[in-house]
Amino acid sequence: MIKKLNIKNFKSHSCTDLEFSKLNILTGLNGMGKSSVIHALLLLRQTFQKNMLDKGLELKADLCTIGVAEDALYQSAEDDLIEFSIRLENDDRLKWSFMVDDRKLSDTFLRIRESEIGSDSELKSVSLFNQNFQYISAFRNGPLQNYEKDTSAVELFHQISVKEGRCELIAHYLDFFRHEPVTDNSLKKNPEDKNTELIIQVASWLEDICPEIDIWIEALESSYKINYSFSRGPQKTPTKKFKAINIGFGISYALPVVVAALHAPRDSIVLIENPESHIHPDGQAKLMELICRAAKAGVQFVIETHSDHIINGLLVATKQGLIESDDSRVYFFGRDVASHATESIHLPILPGGKIRKPPEGFFDRPDKPDQARRGDKPAGRYADI
Repeated sequence: MIKKLNIKNFKSHSCTDLEFSKLNILTGLNGMGKSSVIHALLLLRQTFQKNMLDKGLELKADLCTIGVAEDALYQSAEDDLIEFSIRLENDDRLKWSFMVDDRKLSDTFLRIRESEIGSDSELKSVSLFNQNFQYISAFRNGPLQNYEKDTSAVELFHQISVKEGRCELIAHYLDFFRHEPVTDNSLKKNPEDKNTELIIQVASWLEDICPEIDIWIEALESSYKINYSFSRGPQKTPTKKFKAINIGFGISYALPVVVAALHAPRDSIVLIENPESHIHPDGQAKLMELICRAAKAGVQFVIETHSDHIINGLLVATKQGLIESDDSRVYFFGRDVASHATESIHLPILPGGKIRKPPEGFFDRPDKPDQARRGDKPAGRYADI
């Protein structure tokens, strides 16, 4: 698990220190540097995947493309070095410094200046660099006629996506692992449910976004199809199967988040941008409940969000004991106007699910937390104390 991340001279980050826990939420106004935190991790991973991390940093590859050297360097940097440093749970430190040559500002690869890292085999034990990793981007696919097949990426490396976090392999992944149990019994939608198969639990959690839904995956020669049907009630014939493209965007956007939360092994890291996209507020809250359960079971999440329902979902889960207050961290991102540098503010979550003195602009409606389901009283709240 990543314990601490330092980013220096990268995009809008002059020098940013972030202490991580199991569940980490990045929020704030647009253009403040939240996505750049995720980009820093993605650049390290994609460079390692190309066996180039001992030589430099790849700015353009399958996971992430941020442009050229000039785009990567913080514009007011006092030197021409971009630095990333990671402190792991066992206190091991990984550090890289990459040079930006002012004569080669159009380069898509930054050569390494120095590094403090172990061998490739040691790096492969870190979730950021091995198969215990998932990236779900804000640009993930909506409903498609056909979903891609990639045998090695899914069946050997256990990836939902290899292209910019678009989750293009979600159908192949869910079909291949359909009969495997969810990572932990605490992730079952209903504690009394004896069936822990991934496909069953995925359908159960999706019902909070679209009631009575069931999912069907059809393997074709070189691709997959996803169809959905709906229950009409006990002992009644369900509806016919509908193509994914006729169900709307919400289910397709939520599907990879649900699958990753249910199936990521302990000590995995999952990066998610905007889990709330196209999802009803009540569905967002339940999605956050699942993520909190998975975090408590040992999966590390880094989430970028613009939704108060995601934040309040965390507060509700904290109050309900689904996650400990020390097991999550919320950062609000702003920017120093004069230096045009990202500023991150840690907002501690208090026992009982409250945030003390949220900064101005945190959210428009701090007095209306999400309601717990089934008519419970408000659980989480931003606290002006």
